Amino acid sequence: MDLSERLLRLQRLGLHKGTAKLDTPAPPAADHGIETAVEGEWVSTPHGNCFVSETTYPLDTQRGGLSLGECLTLSSAAVAVCARDPALAGLDFRRAAFVDTETSGLAGGTGTLVFLLGVGTFENQSFIVRQFFMRTPAEERALLHATSVMLDRCTGLVSYNGRAFDLPLLNTRFILNRQLPRLQEAPHLDLLFPARRLWRARLGSCTLGNVEREALGVHREETDVPGWLIPTLYRQYLRSGDARELRGVFYHNLEDILSLVTLAARLCRLFVLCPDASSILDDLPSTDRVSLGRAYEELGWAVASEEAYRRALATSLPPEVQERALRRLSFLLKRQGRRQEAALLWQTWSEELSSADHVIPFVELAKHHEWHEVDLPLALSWTEQAVQRAEAWPPSSRRSVALAELQHRLNRLERKLVKSVGP
Repeated sequence: MDLSERLLRLQRLGLHKGTAKLDTPAPPAADHGIETAVEGEWVSTPHGNCFVSETTYPLDTQRGGLSLGECLTLSSAAVAVCARDPALAGLDFRRAAFVDTETSGLAGGTGTLVFLLGVGTFENQSFIVRQFFMRTPAEERALLHATSVMLDRCTGLVSYNGRAFDLPLLNTRFILNRQLPRLQEAPHLDLLFPARRLWRARLGSCTLGNVEREALGVHREETDVPGWLIPTLYRQYLRSGDARELRGVFYHNLEDILSLVTLAARLCRLFVLCPDASSILDDLPSTDRVSLGRAYEELGWAVASEEAYRRALATSLPPEVQERALRRLSFLLKRQGRRQEAALLWQTWSEELSSADHVIPFVELAKHHEWHEVDLPLALSWTEQAVQRAEAWPPSSRRSVALAELQHRLNRLERKLVKSVGP
């Protein structure tokens, strides 16, 4: 389906360019226009002028404990492994666009406009952020054209939740304005997903703002505005023409893009093991070590995974995190045939987390002593302890299923014990 056909299809569905629900733009305030509130310049396009603010940073600029140039030292292979996307083996940060949008609404859809689009790129030993702004919806075509000139120089994308929000929204705006969407097939590193894998267990919420504060240690100035308020500020600007409140929006967008750079470096460097994971694990909180151990395990990196779990277990952990680490490490060892080591972990699990709502270590120890140690009395004892724990659960299908399975095991062990004793 070509561009014209896609546009016609959208129009038949009753969709339009999205200005109908916005307030009627007021004439720009002479004393408080965007050029008086934010440093920038007007760029001429075939569709009119577009306001562009440009900020340049040296590569050694520090943010979150890393320099902006740190990600240029990382291999694309590490990027692909971090994101679990083989297509990202072709991503070159030197030619990537770090993209973040500010919009007239947070729900997306064809009624939502991108009024501010930030694009960060590495150029001539610097990192440059260009922010493209439209004063009114009438300037949308100019903004998109100016942005496309910038994006056409790039071969990849870096975003935070861009796959679900920014990129689909931008593509829709390009199509509705009869322009070709950019970088649709380019390698796209969406940092939300690797961030969740590493930090969700510790942080819970993995919004960019929370990750920035809690994981990168970046704290913004008071001039920042919360993301949920930004659409309201733009609507107020459309009514008044007074751009002073938009200073905080430009700052917010700029900070988001700078965080993308540091976040990309922080995450991807965790997947460069030279020659082992020791130095990588040193600076991580223990909960993050467990999360990273799981990521390594899912990649098949058994040695690095084991080290991450053991380093975490050597510290004081919240009970739920300790249980998660014991579970994953013990079963990792079991799959490797290291049953004695796994049994020691199940023993620790059963003793140190005696109040936890589980029967797993008891069942595993029963299996171990039945089939590998051939100690039927001990296997029976562990099974009986598992039954006692399951009986203490509140009535539920889980309790019923567990008790049925345990009783089956108990009956079998009792029969085997009788046979072993003989007549």
